[in-house]
Amino acid sequence: MTEPRRARRRAARIVVPFLILLAAGAGAAYRRAPRPTVEPKPPRERVWSVATVPVVHADIAPMISVFGEIVAGREVGLRPLVAGRIVAMGDDFVDGGIVRAGDLIAEIDPFDYRAAVDETIAQRAASRDRFDQIEAQLDAAHEQIKQDRKLVALSERDLRRREKLLGSAAVSEKSLDDARRALIQARQRTIAREETINRLTAQAAEGKAALDRWAVLLRRARRNLERTRLLAPFGGFLVGTDAAVGKQVGTNDKLAQLIDATRFEARFFPSDAEFARLLDAGPIKGRPARVIWRVGERTFVYDAEVERIASRIDSQSGGIGLYARIRRTDLDSVLRPGAFVRVEIPDKTYRHVVRLLEDALHQGGIVYVAVGGRLEIRKVEVAVRVAGDVLVSGDLADGEAVVVTRFPEIGPGLKVAAK
Repeated sequence: MTEPRRARRRAARIVVPFLILLAAGAGAAYRRAPRPTVEPKPPRERVWSVATVPVVHADIAPMISVFGEIVAGREVGLRPLVAGRIVAMGDDFVDGGIVRAGDLIAEIDPFDYRAAVDETIAQRAASRDRFDQIEAQLDAAHEQIKQDRKLVALSERDLRRREKLLGSAAVSEKSLDDARRALIQARQRTIAREETINRLTAQAAEGKAALDRWAVLLRRARRNLERTRLLAPFGGFLVGTDAAVGKQVGTNDKLAQLIDATRFEARFFPSDAEFARLLDAGPIKGRPARVIWRVGERTFVYDAEVERIASRIDSQSGGIGLYARIRRTDLDSVLRPGAFVRVEIPDKTYRHVVRLLEDALHQGGIVYVAVGGRLEIRKVEVAVRVAGDVLVSGDLADGEAVVVTRFPEIGPGLKVAAK
């Protein structure tokens, strides 16, 4: 190693520690030196942006909104009225099929029932012939008894005449006895004829009763023949179809359920408080209502009328069921039983109240109003809550701006700017 190089190394060992000590001293001096102070700015008051609605007093009759379900106002189970084998079915006999009053549902084999009609007609004709014969005999017997009675009268006159002439040469005892015998015989024939008339009269009554029975049997046979064709009693929709050509059915077999297309009802259960308000508003039966059915983006609105109150209180909800009959539904209507709907029915009228969003109401029954850019408290009483709104009355003046924006810091005196 050369001499200059050694000299540089010795110098570095002396200078580096000195520089380190100098830097440490400078840092300590910097930390001890006083720093400049920053004057704090006074805090600025926050201005809250709020939405408001004006106070308007009015008499308001809100709508009570209740969810419900569409039910069939009339439906019947279609059962064959006579037993037999199905030989024909209606064209629309399928689940969801639409039928009109008088459309064919099913036809039972009519052979046996047509034969029963023909046989009954023949039996009635035979009974009619027997009755006519008895009537003819009875008419003849009445004519004959007239002659018999005339003969009795002649025999009586002859006997009296002979009794007057008895003892003369013109009448003998034997002649008188012959007259008496002839009178007795005439009377016996009359009695026998009367017995015949009585017997024929009884037989005629029996024949008439038999004719009446055959007439009833014939009407029944013809009715059974008509019943081989089961027809729709009214227009509607078929549900639960269970029949086909060739199936043997009895009178207890259910072929389908038919729902009346013109009689749909919305069944709904208002709360006890809502039901009480409806009672306060007047008679419930006949109250107008609206039934709203939403299907995707489509909304169907139907006019309705409360027709009756349910006969029992629902054991699960404890509510009192109401039925609103929907007006103007027909076979072209898309509404069906089971649809989930909303029912709107007018509530009673509340006098001199203000309608506000429920967000405007705070705990303790207060609302805030913006006066001169500051919040002030107003005490109110809630008349009723309706579909996210409240009807209130209290220390509110028309035109005041009620704050409907909620935030945790809200309170009296806050500075606000109404939107």
